[in-house]
Amino acid sequence: MTGSQFQTEVDHGDRFEFGKNWARFLTNLNDDRIDIAQRSLVNFLGEERLDGKSFLDVGSGSGLFSLVARRLGARVRSFDFDPSSVACTRELKRRYFPQDPDWVIEEGSILDRSFVDQLGTYDIVYSWGVLHHTGQMFVALDNVKQLVAMHGKLFIAIYNDLGQVTDKWARTKRLYNRLPFPLAHLFALSVIAREEGIGIAVAIRRWRLAQWLKGWTEYDKLSTRGMSKWHDWIDWIGGWPYERATVESIVDFYSTDGFRLVKLEDRSSGYGCNEYVFRKEAPLGTVVDARLPGGNSLARQFGWRIAKPFRTTNLGVVGKLSTELPQTSEPAWVMCGDRLMGPAVFEDGRSIVIQTQGTDIATLQSQPFFVLKGQLMTLNPPFTHAGGSMWMKPMPDLEHLADRVGAEQQSPVFVLEDRLQLPRPHSIHASIRKSGRGQFSHWGAALYFSTSDSSDPNKNGRKYELFAAGSIGRNAASESNPI
Repeated sequence: MTGSQFQTEVDHGDRFEFGKNWARFLTNLNDDRIDIAQRSLVNFLGEERLDGKSFLDVGSGSGLFSLVARRLGARVRSFDFDPSSVACTRELKRRYFPQDPDWVIEEGSILDRSFVDQLGTYDIVYSWGVLHHTGQMFVALDNVKQLVAMHGKLFIAIYNDLGQVTDKWARTKRLYNRLPFPLAHLFALSVIAREEGIGIAVAIRRWRLAQWLKGWTEYDKLSTRGMSKWHDWIDWIGGWPYERATVESIVDFYSTDGFRLVKLEDRSSGYGCNEYVFRKEAPLGTVVDARLPGGNSLARQFGWRIAKPFRTTNLGVVGKLSTELPQTSEPAWVMCGDRLMGPAVFEDGRSIVIQTQGTDIATLQSQPFFVLKGQLMTLNPPFTHAGGSMWMKPMPDLEHLADRVGAEQQSPVFVLEDRLQLPRPHSIHASIRKSGRGQFSHWGAALYFSTSDSSDPNKNGRKYELFAAGSIGRNAASESNPI
């Protein structure tokens, strides 16, 4: 994307000028903020120094993390499609590393394949909060794969998807970018006042007003990116294009191309950025096992990936497990995405039937299939109303697996509605009551849940089941002994 194309999109209200916001931010940049950013990069990458390594900053913004990487000893290449962001990065180089041949800065787009193809590969590819602003997020996510050297690291941050909540913010961002500057500024002030007003009310109620004030006056000490709160707010409200994804979808997208997740900052309870560090362990097109403890996807948290390509045999369509399945007594089940398909049938030790004859294999190739071990139980009514959208079912036989204080996300229990997984385990009970929409909690001796549309599970005619991954003990119920 050229500078003229960028400006055309800005003029039409289709793109936020991040670079101008970064330019204002640089007037407040100091050594303390640089040190905070440096510590955050060191901690997340797990490396104290980057001497001898190559570092690619995809969408360099202010240039702060390019600067940090260079201070840590890396050879740095920075690019951005926003001319003002490129100018900011060049200004930081002028201040701290003038005439340095080991820091190259240029204008370019991650969506431009001819540009991407000439970049080569790097030990560390860094793109924090950038790829979801391209307008073609999954194209951008795919294009960075080839830039990571074998055994190199990819550090990205992508907005979390919360459905209706994030849809509302998308409308806010779109409107901000369509307004002329004076009105856009007033609109941003109104949004900040509304959101911070809620924070003030909560702080006063909890006698923590001083703590709220510190969130503004000492934000640069709290933000791992060295940002000021004002610039962070404008960056958030204005950030358009705006795309988002669940943790599971991002991990799944990279695990099918040789990338293993090595670190995750999971903010899936909010609409901010989830942060990921992947290591490239195999060539593109190679599936690696990418377990995701604490994830919202039953398959991703507890399952083993069935690798492509699939083939047709006399038993049906068959795939091969990406890693050997542990030998336990629990039955194995096949899942397609979040859909429980039925007991697993093995052709041999690692080859597994994913579908019977007669199914189009090309259609199956596009689906993510997993194998899980565990037990499926039918949840029979009656369900006790526990306020709002929440319903309760006693489960004393599974109390030893339940979430509890100090282990709030240990339960391996998931709820299925007509064989589709309800999306939000380990939810707070107040949130289940208020919002419903498939949130649930296995806490103590009971299951607390809401249906996908917050309807009454005693009357909506749907079948509810519980899948407990792994060993659940001798006294637990099963399909032959429903609860």
